[in-house]
Amino acid sequence: MTTQQPRFEIFRATILALSLAGLVMAACGGKEPTESRPITVSFEVNKPRAPIGSPIEITYSFDIAADSEPISKDYTVFVHFLDSHNAQLFTDDHMPEIATSKWKAGSKVEYKRTLFIPLYPYLGTTTVEIGLYLPGEGGVRLGLDGPDSGRLSYRAGRLELLDQKENIFLVYKEGWHQLESAPENPNLEWQWTKKEAVCSFRNPKKESVLYLEADANVEAFDEPLNVSVMIGETEIATFEVSGRDPFLQKLTIPADALGDEDWVDLRIVNSASFIPSDAGLGDDTRELGLRVYHLYIDTFTGT
Repeated sequence: MTTQQPRFEIFRATILALSLAGLVMAACGGKEPTESRPITVSFEVNKPRAPIGSPIEITYSFDIAADSEPISKDYTVFVHFLDSHNAQLFTDDHMPEIATSKWKAGSKVEYKRTLFIPLYPYLGTTTVEIGLYLPGEGGVRLGLDGPDSGRLSYRAGRLELLDQKENIFLVYKEGWHQLESAPENPNLEWQWTKKEAVCSFRNPKKESVLYLEADANVEAFDEPLNVSVMIGETEIATFEVSGRDPFLQKLTIPADALGDEDWVDLRIVNSASFIPSDAGLGDDTRELGLRVYHLYIDTFTGT
């Protein structure tokens, strides 16, 4: 039986942050813009206060003025979360759902993203700064409207980070392999399940949301992988995994499914599993099912 190791994760995050801080700043550029547009960006989050390690739902909005000229290139959105000393903690850089070259004057581009807050050794208020840049052209940024904190980085909101003790911690039991990480990106971590995997958590005794971010090696199966998620003996969801890309399932757990016991078992049941060495997919001799990046029980309202 294994449990999450919060202190270890914080130490790992600290080392990673120190080693990559310079690279992140360079990646987001900051050169003088070759052009600007009358576009106002805004940031809304479902929880103004959230524990580190927990997921938040972010709404990004870009209001494009009626007299704005078209944007000829596809910019990346940079999102920086800064501490009280304006030092960068973590980011949510991404490509917008609609490419900036397709943005229309007089319109509003709005979309949502889920972000798992890294286990970073900082508690308190963060300032969120957002902008647009071209990573392939030396990080050149596009000038926007709004409060510029410098280097064309626009203050868009705040988020208060709370201690991870507010989270519901999972106890990993049978059916799980050890935690792994990508050599090129130690912050990217996962655990493989076997055909079935079980973990336990203290019963919140109220409706909750299960976040499951995972993928599967679909080439190893003759047909799409079906995954069932059980709370005790109650099936709360069944879904099909037919593609290789990571997916995120947000599953409601009704209060009555949790029952009255102090601890509850969560089971992930795959319709099949595989052994890579038997399937001609390398030398790994383990039984593998689903590769899980995040598994989180959410009950925190953030108010």
